[in-house]
Amino acid sequence: MMLFKRKVFISAVCSVGCSIHLFTVVNEFLKFPVQADIIYDYPEKMIVPEIDIILHNIDLLNMTALYLKYSNKFDHLCEYLMKLSNLTINSRKDCLKYLKSYYESSYHVGNMLTIGDVEQLNVESLILNSKSKTVAFTRNDLCSTKRYFNAVKTFIRISCRVNSKPIERRLVRNIMADSSFCIQHNIYHLFGVRFAHTNSSIDPNSLNYEAVEREAGENVFTILRYKETVIENSEWPYQTNCRHYQKENIFIQCLREKISHSYPGIVQFDDVIQVGQFPSNYKFEDLQSRANETLSQIRIECAELVKQLQCIEKTHKTQGRSSREKGSGIGLICLDNQVDFNIIHKTYPKSTFTELLIYISSILGIWFGISIYGKLMDGFVFPAISTQMSESITSKVGPSVDTSTMTEEQ
Repeated sequence: MMLFKRKVFISAVCSVGCSIHLFTVVNEFLKFPVQADIIYDYPEKMIVPEIDIILHNIDLLNMTALYLKYSNKFDHLCEYLMKLSNLTINSRKDCLKYLKSYYESSYHVGNMLTIGDVEQLNVESLILNSKSKTVAFTRNDLCSTKRYFNAVKTFIRISCRVNSKPIERRLVRNIMADSSFCIQHNIYHLFGVRFAHTNSSIDPNSLNYEAVEREAGENVFTILRYKETVIENSEWPYQTNCRHYQKENIFIQCLREKISHSYPGIVQFDDVIQVGQFPSNYKFEDLQSRANETLSQIRIECAELVKQLQCIEKTHKTQGRSSREKGSGIGLICLDNQVDFNIIHKTYPKSTFTELLIYISSILGIWFGISIYGKLMDGFVFPAISTQMSESITSKVGPSVDTSTMTEEQ
């Protein structure tokens, strides 16, 4: 009886312990946790990326024509700046010269502009086509341009393809395996340049561009390289629960549509839009300077649309240098050989279903001593009583007792 109670007690303790152990392991697995690795990879080839150029509208605008169009606004602006900086501005010419001299004044000029004022700027001639290029090895013939802008800056995105396919360059570390890839430009004032990933949004922050400047009669050679950073998240049901979409593009488009609906005829001051996207009579306005609940609510609603992580994020970090010299006015932007490793942040399941089965079988083995080998063997090998033990039992209980029966009873 005592032996029976002892067996019941041990079985109960083991069952409770095993159940808790199994629940903990299965519950943790069903959370679908992930772990992350950082991989440093030097690729065998690189893709010619998108080339983004940033220009200041104040350098491109015909200020005299704008003054004639918005004379009253310019007069008030000149008076304001004169008081602000303690300068004496005696004429319209002095005012326009002052506005051209300081990029900070772009903000004030931008508040006067309409979409049409910026759209009509002639920037196509700044990126030379294949017919007008003067350097034989440049590849402008493979490239097309798209123009974007906001109130204070204009952006040119240059995309280079061969038969609509990205251009690939062979990579051998520290060796230029392929010939240089360069495009020629005709920009003579301060501008910035960076490399960007295909389908990425335009970056309006000038600090993320490599600054380049040249004067008339100078050659400028800009040599740039990039390294790529890739973030790969896991989809549902794993914890990162990512989504395949362009997160930043969705957020910007949401802001644009809601602002346009709430403020008809107005485009947010720093919103980067493409040529032809809005009517030419729409005006730029710095809505962020307004402390109103409408704009705050719009941003909150748009942020809700992009709460999920993006499954694959690719960014380029641009590094480079420029050299200037007296010459015939040649401007080149060249893609240099990649030197740095690409960085890949990759998440993957912390445990797989196969590992879960291993954990479960291990737990059963720990608490109950269960093993597949043992169960298979028990099916074919039966316990037997040795001859010596059988004789000993017979001598004690008598020859009439069936020892096999006793064994079963025990």
